[in-house]
Amino acid sequence: MIGTNSPGNTSNALNLPEGIFLHRESNTLYIADTGNRRIQMISLNQSSTMGVTVASNIDSLTAIYVDDNGTTIYAALRYQDRVVKLTKNASSSVEIGDQCKQCAGVWVDSEKNVYMTESGTHSILKWSPKTNTTVSVAGRTDEEGHSPDHLYFPTGIYLNRLDNALYIADTRNNRIQKWNNNSEEGVTVAGSEDGVEGSDASKLANPLSVWADEGSEVVYIADSDNNRIQRWFTKATNGTTVAGGAGNLFFKRVTRV
Repeated sequence: MIGTNSPGNTSNALNLPEGIFLHRESNTLYIADTGNRRIQMISLNQSSTMGVTVASNIDSLTAIYVDDNGTTIYAALRYQDRVVKLTKNASSSVEIGDQCKQCAGVWVDSEKNVYMTESGTHSILKWSPKTNTTVSVAGRTDEEGHSPDHLYFPTGIYLNRLDNALYIADTRNNRIQKWNNNSEEGVTVAGSEDGVEGSDASKLANPLSVWADEGSEVVYIADSDNNRIQRWFTKATNGTTVAGGAGNLFFKRVTRV
């Protein structure tokens, strides 16, 4: 697999990667190689340690989404407050939607609507390519809070295409919220409902990313400050550690706020 114990910019190295995306149709892994300002691609159908650069010269790269066609890529650029759309190996990109303050996550539904995590306003935005309009679909803009209708510095998102439910890493609330389509509030599916952090099986601490199995709705969580990946079954009160679990992550988010 790609990557070494030290940062680098060769085809078998990475530098401060921040996001990944699994393109299921082609069984290909895409990596937001943030420190190298590039997006790397590696096929999981073969045992290779070499990545292929499919986009470069991208500043503030935080999260990526690769469309079904495997050619179009959406990238969240946190410190440029925007999401861009680009094509593999293209030399330029196109900004989509309005400003996305401290944009930390991106996802696309079957109708090509783009969902963006606007961490700086504690909300999730949805941009329509048909109307070229952006609306808030989760959280209350510029209002942080612990109640079901609020978010607090959300980061990673995942959209279940079967029912258009959003799974949100509600980072500073130390929980994962499931926000059903057209709902005015979320439901806590992992972590503490009232925002309390912790390291036991019932808690999370600054979760940054979430991935959901669309059939079973089992969620996998990057529980950053607990240095572990948690698996949380539907309606469970505790999660199970499937990777990591020793001490705090060295980056601990302070450089990303």
